[in-house]
Amino acid sequence: MKVIKEFFEKYQDHDVTKVTLENDNGVAISCLSMGATWYEFLVPQENGQQKNLIMNFAHCADYYANGLCCCQGIGRVAGRIKKGQFTLNNKQVQVPTNENGNTLHGGNGGFRFLNWSVATEQTDDSVSVIFQKTIDEKTDGFPSDFEATITYTLNNQNQVTISEKAVNGGKATLFNPTIHVYFNLSDASNLDSHEIKINSQKYLQLDSQLIPTGKMLMTANTPYDFHEFKNLATAIRENAGFDDAFFINGPENEMKEVAILREKESGRQVKITSESNCLVMYTMSQEQPGVKFVRDQGIVAQPSEAVALEAQVLPDAINHSNFGNIILPANETKTHQITFSYLQK
Repeated sequence: MKVIKEFFEKYQDHDVTKVTLENDNGVAISCLSMGATWYEFLVPQENGQQKNLIMNFAHCADYYANGLCCCQGIGRVAGRIKKGQFTLNNKQVQVPTNENGNTLHGGNGGFRFLNWSVATEQTDDSVSVIFQKTIDEKTDGFPSDFEATITYTLNNQNQVTISEKAVNGGKATLFNPTIHVYFNLSDASNLDSHEIKINSQKYLQLDSQLIPTGKMLMTANTPYDFHEFKNLATAIRENAGFDDAFFINGPENEMKEVAILREKESGRQVKITSESNCLVMYTMSQEQPGVKFVRDQGIVAQPSEAVALEAQVLPDAINHSNFGNIILPANETKTHQITFSYLQK
């Protein structure tokens, strides 16, 4: 096991730290303190080189020049909150809005805009980087000050576990975090050779602003049916892309399989497990002007070059009683966990 901690660059007067974790199998991840960003997911290849399975940018500024939220920490609340409004303890709350009058991914003061403190841990079987930040009401406009911790752990079973914890202050608040991870497991700038299976039989109906209407629709006999492996590029063409929330089968608050993404030509495969009840899949199917991922060596990203897979509680859950509980009571602690397991067939 190995841990490397180094200076990445300076961004808006912040010293940004990069931490690389490597296990005994040659699998490694790296993360940036800015945005608690997952920067690399490196797996060994037959030629002795390492392949990065996730999308990244060369500089911090590139992460904020577009709306992709690429591989960044998302909180306090992932997804959209309609009009930035909700009722909490019988009081109407308004939080800052940042997309068409709605609040997206915690607003413009959310987790991804913060530079986090950095610590590391190492055991015989795992290595971790721990990002921590005290977030007050003035930072993001949500009620209550709390202490947030995002921990990335890589073990010798080639599993990356992301644990997001909030220790709340004296008021009730909301907590529904995720990591906005974009994958491309191939060497091509498309998803043509990718297949995905999602443990879901229902998905959310969304309005024109991608806000849940409250209704769940059945996936059977629709482009949203991924209960068995399906070619992702074909499904994208059938549906003109996806920016959708899938309801995950299984008991609430217990770890369960969410999805498996695999790439036929290389045999690379990533399995996602989480206790959350939702997977948001976003296929970035629009044109991406100005978006230049490191892997493309200066070429503008292609539509549907990567797929974002975000395990979380259903979006806008605070406004729908059957979507899951994202309320964090005063002086209580809550943790969300997602595990990404790498397999090579």
